[in-house]
Amino acid sequence: MNSFKTFTLVIISIVFLMFTSCEKDEEPITEINNSQESIPKDIIQKLKQAGFYTQEGLTKVENGYVVEYDIFLTVEEIEELANSNDVFAENEKHYRTNNLVSGTRTIRVYVDPALGTFVRNSTDEALRRYNALNLRLTFQRTTNATSNDIRIIAANLGAGTYARAGFPRSGRPHNTIQMSTSFYGGTNRLGNTVSVIAHEIGHCIGFRHTDYANRAFSCGSGGNEGPAGVGAIHIPGTPTTHAVANSWMLACIGREVNRPFIASDRTALQRLYAKTPPPTSPVSFYRYYNSSAVNHYYSTSRSTPSGYRYEGVQCKIYSQQVPGTVPLYRFYNSSRVNHFYQQSRSTPAGYRYEGVAGYVFRSGGSGRIPLYRYYNSSAVNHFYTTNRNEGNNAAGYTYEGVAGYVLR
Repeated sequence: MNSFKTFTLVIISIVFLMFTSCEKDEEPITEINNSQESIPKDIIQKLKQAGFYTQEGLTKVENGYVVEYDIFLTVEEIEELANSNDVFAENEKHYRTNNLVSGTRTIRVYVDPALGTFVRNSTDEALRRYNALNLRLTFQRTTNATSNDIRIIAANLGAGTYARAGFPRSGRPHNTIQMSTSFYGGTNRLGNTVSVIAHEIGHCIGFRHTDYANRAFSCGSGGNEGPAGVGAIHIPGTPTTHAVANSWMLACIGREVNRPFIASDRTALQRLYAKTPPPTSPVSFYRYYNSSAVNHYYSTSRSTPSGYRYEGVQCKIYSQQVPGTVPLYRFYNSSRVNHFYQQSRSTPAGYRYEGVAGYVFRSGGSGRIPLYRYYNSSAVNHFYTTNRNEGNNAAGYTYEGVAGYVLR
């Protein structure tokens, strides 16, 4: 295996500010044409339904569409995401999608010969950086053009676009990374090559942009990319700021910028793909009640809120996400003094988002019990209990279904 000398981030640097601030006397780069005139309205609607931001960075390409400037989606994938009930979180931290690569496996990466020796060597360095973390995913470059897991191919992506890729599907990495022939291959020797490749591999195994909530952090302009149907879930243990300087998953990069993994990048990768996942134990989910406001409040914190009385441990949930669990989001209606918990991140009318209360199972299983939801429309109060009899006997409350599955 050849020795790679640079780390390539798969990003599209479409912002003039990024180019001019990183390299003087750079020739002007024209932005990608983001006109939606040629894109069917039903495609735009489905992307919006999936949660993607479509006001910029949306283009029609061969066999599909590009959203957020560097994420490729086929029509089939757009359909799946539009009809998906996957959840997401908007916490401002390192992010991953709902779909990850499953199992312990070797991911074989093929590099199109048209990209040349420099890109092959850069790919080797990018793979070395991943392999140095001793993850359950091992990356290996292959010369087999037909039997591989990720193909890095040469493509005409238009002015300003470095590269693009997609997200995992069915437990497998996204199978293609497109590298722009305007920047890579031939005599091109950009210093960002290793970082761009590593970045796009990051997308292929399930990472969102670190600054997805505000692309202006690395691009100089742009806003929130949107949660998207693939999810934007915070990775526990990573910083709580809206973006992390020098992260390999920032949306934009300069031509001569190299971004090896920083400490929080390594934490994020090891959190998702460590050979031995960190131990996580369930915690108590406490119940509190404010009789004057007629409001129930549930939390993993034993600190009783002002005006509430402690009513005991309702059940056990997880404070960090473990396999099989999904976030249980908390919302609050201040005018009606009502807390509401659900698996969907969609904020109900009149409520504000208060974060993730904990993690619950989406379905039943060994040792799991339902957490039932009841509602009193007169008092405007949601009540959650694992005791169906308690809920059924609560005067004025109507059963609304299972909020999630928890532990006793």
